Amino acid sequence: MKNLFIIPACVVILVACKPDQTKKDTSETPEITISGDTVIIPGRSAVGRKIKQLTLQPESVMVPYSTTGTVRAIPECIADVAVPFEGRIVESFVKAGQTVKAGSPLFSIHSPAFFETVKSYLQAKQTKQVAEMNLHRQQDLVDHGVGVQKELDEARLNFEISKGQVENLIATLAIYNVNAEKTEVGKPMVVTSPIKGEVVKNSIRVGQYLNANSDPMVCIADLKKVWVIAQVKESKMGLIQNQDEAKITIDAYPKQAFSGFVSYIGKILDEKTRSLEVIIECDNAEQYLKPGTFTMVTFLNSHQEGLVLPATALVQEEDHAYVYKRTGNEKFVKTAVNVTSAGDGKVIILDGIAAGDTVISEGCIYLH
Repeated sequence: MKNLFIIPACVVILVACKPDQTKKDTSETPEITISGDTVIIPGRSAVGRKIKQLTLQPESVMVPYSTTGTVRAIPECIADVAVPFEGRIVESFVKAGQTVKAGSPLFSIHSPAFFETVKSYLQAKQTKQVAEMNLHRQQDLVDHGVGVQKELDEARLNFEISKGQVENLIATLAIYNVNAEKTEVGKPMVVTSPIKGEVVKNSIRVGQYLNANSDPMVCIADLKKVWVIAQVKESKMGLIQNQDEAKITIDAYPKQAFSGFVSYIGKILDEKTRSLEVIIECDNAEQYLKPGTFTMVTFLNSHQEGLVLPATALVQEEDHAYVYKRTGNEKFVKTAVNVTSAGDGKVIILDGIAAGDTVISEGCIYLH
């Protein structure tokens, strides 16, 4: 009877001491492994379940593109006024900084050549009047049957010749903004402004004698709008379109940006610089942009194919940005990249990774 009770007791002891193999297997959880710039992230790990991955594909993006430029006055808004005839300056009517209208007097000049031109005009005008009177008289005689047709034809020819001479002299004077009807022999010629604007240069000296080779005496300019001529490299020509917005900065005002829009894209490439001129029209009410000033031009709407990532994919360390690029099934390598902002929490990859690469787009914070 004793043997019957001992055997079951041993069996019970053996069963109680047997390890729980199933419990041990379920408690094992793989972890991430970091070795230098390489990270192995098992998909079943806690981190592996939190990260998201993105395979890069090219898409249309707007990439800011910067280049140099130069401020210029708009051609029809600037005028260099020189003397039309040799002579001596008699009087000045303006000073630097003065605002003038088209037709405003600038200075007067006593010129023998102008005197002869006015004299010729008045003589031609008188000759025309005599020829016109003779033409009417010959026409009246023919109409009454007492005239000769040959004399009428000669009178008509003389009138047309004298009329043409008067018109030519009027046109000559008009080139210099001189109203022929208001001219008088012996009076100085008054040189007037061809446009409205401001006197930005004044070299007038009363008594100075000038000839056809003399430099312009006055420069009139309307600088409320100016052009910025940007030099766009051959490889970047496709990025620029008409009416694209551009930001202009100059060294004199580094914290102030001026805006403009592309008004013209050049048609001829400079063979020496391999660049194209692009004209940007800018408002310049305060006249901070001075003609001749060098500028930095940034085209804000330049279009091209690019790679876009959410900013959450970036790891910032000091002055460098990195992403984790997948190089194997569960292996990722920290890779340096160059980026620029695309707005809306996104960045554009400039270099470092390429189309087709897969990176961690969310969850990089768990790798530190």
